[in-house]
Amino acid sequence: MSQFALAGTVLTRDLIAADGKLVASRGQIVDLAYLKETAARAPREPKLRALHETAASDSVLESFDAAPLQPFAGPPDARAQIADAICEVRFPDELWEELNALKDQDPTRFQHAVWTAVVAARLFRAALGEAPGLTRLIGGALVHDVGMRYAAPKLRFKRDHLTPNDALGLEDHPIVGALLIARTIGDSPAVHFALLHHTRAGFGYPRLEGKPPLRGLDLVSVASAFAALVGPRPFRQHPFNARGAADQLCDEARAGYFDHRAVRLLIHCMRGAKGPITDLKLPRTATGFRPARNHHGVGREAVAV
Repeated sequence: MSQFALAGTVLTRDLIAADGKLVASRGQIVDLAYLKETAARAPREPKLRALHETAASDSVLESFDAAPLQPFAGPPDARAQIADAICEVRFPDELWEELNALKDQDPTRFQHAVWTAVVAARLFRAALGEAPGLTRLIGGALVHDVGMRYAAPKLRFKRDHLTPNDALGLEDHPIVGALLIARTIGDSPAVHFALLHHTRAGFGYPRLEGKPPLRGLDLVSVASAFAALVGPRPFRQHPFNARGAADQLCDEARAGYFDHRAVRLLIHCMRGAKGPITDLKLPRTATGFRPARNHHGVGREAVAV
């Protein structure tokens, strides 16, 4: 976490983790330095439990039957490889409690966590094969959005466009999620994914100075965006279909919000990852389904005012 800098946030209330412990007090400035201090205080050899030993394993297996993820499930052998990689993800009980609380309080966000992990696992395997440390990257994808549970429910379940103040209220969740992870497992890819998955190459948040260490961030950001587009959300009538989500991500990659190589890899995997990715030809026209009513983001009227 030393190659970049970002402005901190001041907590407006005590941050109480799912296990009931105080993580940080109201008024605490949470910035990169505080994240480093928290990571340094984490247990050096925490007791870890594998995902297949938790209740989350059923949700992972069920996700392979979800229509939007069918392109990533692949044939039985590929599906088994992805499932095995995800089920070997290991975290301390404190993080599993965060995911359990997310599942109970916000099932849609929990589904997003699982779907992101499935898509990310497919992308990482396509890019890295069976490289050491793969499960740490996939685990980071699974918990990348745990900070959203601490956002106000009125913002998480809002059906209309956000106001500028609403948007500011949501911008704290990456650093909160990074803090929750850092306290349990120290500095790890999961902390970076939680902190930086909304940066959108400098167009999102939190604002950065310098170049962050990617460590797979580009793939997790694209996997998260895809999972969000094809999943249910209160601010749109229908989700995107897989092709429509790919169209949307292509548009956003051309605008510079996502790494175009990561988007190409996602489409390559959707097509079965057959042949070299250099032969991949993107469609010239967008033909996927994109919902007409989509109140994502800040409303134009609010921005104009």
